[in-house]
Amino acid sequence: MKGVGLRCVGVWLLLIPSVVALQPAFGGWPGFLPGMAGITLGVLVGYLTARFRLSLLLTVLATLVTYLLFGGAFALPRTTIAGFVPTLDTVRRLVLLSVQSWRDLLTVATPADDFTGPAVVPWLLGLLGGVVAATLAARTRAVFWPLLPSLVLLIVSITMGVRTAPTATWLGAALGAGMLVWVWVHQTMTQRADNADILVNNQAESSQTLRRAMAAAALLGVGVSVTVMATGITGSNTHRDVLRDHIAPPLNLRNYPSPLMSYRRYEVEQKDTTLFTVTGMPAGSRLRLAVMDTYDGNVFNVSQDANHYLRTGRSITQDIEASTTLQVSVGEYNGIWVPLAGSPRWLEFSGNRADLMADGTYFNQSAQQVLATAGTESGDVYRLESSTTTELTEEQRAELGATVPGNAPLAKLERVPEIMSSLAVEYAEGKSTAFEQMVAIETKLRTDGYYSDGSKDSNRSRPGHTTERLSTMFQSPILVGDDEQYATAMAIMANQLGIPARVVLGFYPEENPGEVWDVKGTQAHVWVEANFADVGWVSFNPTPDRDKQPNTEVPRPKPKPKPQVDPPPNPPEKVPEEPVIPDRDADDRDGDDDWKIDWGLIFAALGAVGGIGVISSPFLVVLGLKIRRTGRRRNAATAQERLVGAWDEIVDRARDLGFQPAQSRTRRETASELQRLHPGIAFAETAERINTAVYGPVPPEAPVAETAWRVTDGITHELVKDLPWYRRALVALSLRSLRRTKVEPSITPQEEPDGT
Repeated sequence: MKGVGLRCVGVWLLLIPSVVALQPAFGGWPGFLPGMAGITLGVLVGYLTARFRLSLLLTVLATLVTYLLFGGAFALPRTTIAGFVPTLDTVRRLVLLSVQSWRDLLTVATPADDFTGPAVVPWLLGLLGGVVAATLAARTRAVFWPLLPSLVLLIVSITMGVRTAPTATWLGAALGAGMLVWVWVHQTMTQRADNADILVNNQAESSQTLRRAMAAAALLGVGVSVTVMATGITGSNTHRDVLRDHIAPPLNLRNYPSPLMSYRRYEVEQKDTTLFTVTGMPAGSRLRLAVMDTYDGNVFNVSQDANHYLRTGRSITQDIEASTTLQVSVGEYNGIWVPLAGSPRWLEFSGNRADLMADGTYFNQSAQQVLATAGTESGDVYRLESSTTTELTEEQRAELGATVPGNAPLAKLERVPEIMSSLAVEYAEGKSTAFEQMVAIETKLRTDGYYSDGSKDSNRSRPGHTTERLSTMFQSPILVGDDEQYATAMAIMANQLGIPARVVLGFYPEENPGEVWDVKGTQAHVWVEANFADVGWVSFNPTPDRDKQPNTEVPRPKPKPKPQVDPPPNPPEKVPEEPVIPDRDADDRDGDDDWKIDWGLIFAALGAVGGIGVISSPFLVVLGLKIRRTGRRRNAATAQERLVGAWDEIVDRARDLGFQPAQSRTRRETASELQRLHPGIAFAETAERINTAVYGPVPPEAPVAETAWRVTDGITHELVKDLPWYRRALVALSLRSLRRTKVEPSITPQEEPDGT
């Protein structure tokens, strides 16, 4: 076995470039250690199982035991005892992360060393690659088959890394050189072993050996070329195509309504409520809650491109200079958008829910906003270091008169009210620069408009900013609205003039709040930010003063707008600062003319899927079926179907816990049974609300379904939260709900005897 041991050492050396290739995604040591441990132990397992002539099945079992026994020490040390001894939590996480860690690594902000899950990727890749390579080297005398794992693993590591890794091509060249050495050593050892026979036998065998060596060298030359070319993956040495550019984070933004829909609730219902407390806020600064740059004719909303949102873990970091340190303590505010001041250099959660918040925190760098899927609750605390900026003074604004639009993309607008285009041209008439046009629109709205929050009987101002609402508002004799309408109208006008503008929801006080600021609902505001060259985003406040109330007894005739004038064409499309992720769906619709096969991505994806399947294919199948089922229910075509799906999700979770509902029972009857089993959970109330919405005289709308699914998520969590970890794992992997045979509940009123 001396020659076998040397071959195993050789494949171990050939696997090292793949470990190094993945390090830019981790920032160095956090990814290098589990990767090196993986290939070392993997090669050792492959060698020992071949040495003792164990079957391939026992080799797979030995690999699984090694993964679970040593994975905690090298990939999840925080879950172990003394940094080495695995616990039940370690085993549980290793099983789950064998499926989830791949997605985590590709969707988190790099470097990924702040996350525990992604470290499983280099550990598992190294272990699988080492076992396969050593098994081929020890159980065969082939030249090329033992080289294949190192080639595949290098491609997978590069494609799962970052675009700007400078060492990828050099690693490919190093692997190619190593393969040449491998072939030379293999042929040398073979010739020495057969030397006696060659001297005795005829010269034909010697010629045959020479031909094999020449053929091996030729084939390896092709392999080296492929290796070097594959490491480039359609790009340059410093900016290549990688998987994280094509995989969207697991974030469905359609599940969350527009933040602007909550404005009136802050302004009217919670005007005297302390939403959160901010310590250290500089005078003249604003607290930004959400940035919206997409309008569909119904609402202004945040960007719906999930590629703009990266998971950040326990903290958010940006390489910028911080000027302010804030501490925010959440009071009665309950939402998914985290209040920020300026651009955060560092944001870290603390308190009892810090881990929960970190698991679902996403950062949109282009909009400088944070989304926490867990939602904020009273008692949450986070510390913020940011480069806050104060509002421009009148003197500073006067110096921007000649400023031209910046290179930020225009807002995505659909179903724009026709009157907005003509009024934009009218308001900006005579103004030659973009900044002057914005000031003119701002001044016109503040001068001609009146303020109303809709809380008074007279001059009641409807909420919303749909196409119909804005058209009616600007065609009325008196221009009346609140921050919501004025800001959205100005943003639309600005973009119609070719000026990049967006709507911002946030908070700012009328006066300096001092060191400690108790943020109340009455301090909620909506304003406009426009982008200008060499300046960045500048705030505009188009809303009239709140004490400027309309007088309906003597209505002021609204001047008729000038004849329709076509607005000036938008300026040529500007190159955004950040690379724009192509719309892959749109590419598919364009046909097959521009379609091409990306073999690098195909090989990488196949390698990752194959590695996952070795360890956890049964779990993956079950979890995949359940995730697919939940997704189809949550994203059904109609709100009615989504409501039915929400209740089915609750029942299926109960079935996985052992509940057996009768096939002929209605929702109300099933809810009664569940209520008896779990008296502390609102099954009956939830069933009644779903029945009322489904069987009501008017078809339910999307917000009703979204609310039902939030309740469903809470109920399914309540059902398992007190169970030990192994019971929760068994529930997640249970097949009971997948074996359902009963007919789905009807969405016609005949199901419920009383017609509700």
